[in-house]
Amino acid sequence: MILVTGGCGYIGSHTVVELAKAGEKEIVIADNLSNSKKDVLERIKEIVPVTLHFYQADIGAEADMERIFSEHPIDTVVHFAGLKAVGESVEKPVKYYRNNIDTTLTLLEVMQETGCRRMVFSSSATIYGEEAPVPYTETMGRGKCTN
Repeated sequence: MILVTGGCGYIGSHTVVELAKAGEKEIVIADNLSNSKKDVLERIKEIVPVTLHFYQADIGAEADMERIFSEHPIDTVVHFAGLKAVGESVEKPVKYYRNNIDTTLTLLEVMQETGCRRMVFSSSATIYGEEAPVPYTETMGRGKCTN
């Protein structure tokens, strides 16, 4: 079973739809709803026939993650639960480090404890810079910081 963190967000919800189209019948979503809305779940169900197990959860809270992993046989995590506003991240870098690194470490620890060894980690395309040609590829170098 797949866990999609941040699954009610734009990219997360589109990924859930694509996973369902690819044959996933049940998907677990964990989202704290800080950048999304719970009504996205109903829209997903209108698009694809899928059973969604939703948890309004803090990915950085070990107890929340342990509960999800204990209630479902998670074998893969697609991790979208991160802050991503470039301007704010420059203004408040510690907030972003705390959220994006600490939550991921907690998630990885629970995955390790439960034997879940597969993760797709989403990063921001902004690392490629404004001059990079589209479409971006994983082999592209990082762009210059403009701030």
